[in-house]
Amino acid sequence: MKKILIIDDQRDYLNSLAVALKKKFETFLANDYQSALQEIQKGVDIVLIDIRLEENDENNIDGLKILEWIKMNRPEVSSYVMSAYKEFNYAEQALNLGAKHFFKKPIDILSLIAILQEKG
Repeated sequence: MKKILIIDDQRDYLNSLAVALKKKFETFLANDYQSALQEIQKGVDIVLIDIRLEENDENNIDGLKILEWIKMNRPEVSSYVMSAYKEFNYAEQALNLGAKHFFKKPIDILSLIAILQEKG
């Protein structure tokens, strides 16, 4: 079973994604930059990253910083990004940093599972 790390600062959303994915993946959770890097270093196959990890900070794009870290340090990890905002420039940056897909929140769980299993 593949290991997935879900990174989001909204605890309820994080937990609901974990519940939805735990039948198909071994799930791990992080809600900030530091805990995300710690979990990635322990070893995961897939990461699903929210672009903004601090909703009140408009300049916060820690998700992209995590994606950049993965590209430089763990390129074998499959990365996906998500956001509730219409941040198409961030989506483009994420794809340029190696993300395999950009999901708009709220995410359709069946589509999410299908894409994660297809693109791994």
